[in-house]
Amino acid sequence: MKYKGYEAIVRYSDEDATFVGEVINTRDILIFDGNDVTEVEQSFHAVVDEYLEDCENEGREAEKPFSGQFVLRLEPQLHRALFIQARHSGQSLNAYVQEKLSQVVGH
Repeated sequence: MKYKGYEAIVRYSDEDATFVGEVINTRDILIFDGNDVTEVEQSFHAVVDEYLEDCENEGREAEKPFSGQFVLRLEPQLHRALFIQARHSGQSLNAYVQEKLSQVVGH
């Protein structure tokens, strides 16, 4: 599910006999639930809207969905090997790694 740039996953909870969802593309914890698809979707929208409103009322910036940047620490030998492969392919290291990761996740 997607709403205002936020993405959620929904699972069925046997224990609670309901569907429980979680926003997955923010470090803040946003949980919602519902008994059917309509309720889950409404609850998802409500939790995102409430989160954004709360952040605004508290004068803090809501955590935005991921920026597309992350720091990756590698062993020096792997870093060198990736750099060499990128150069052989005529790409920057960033473009090469992005291409390979996209292939892994099928994006």
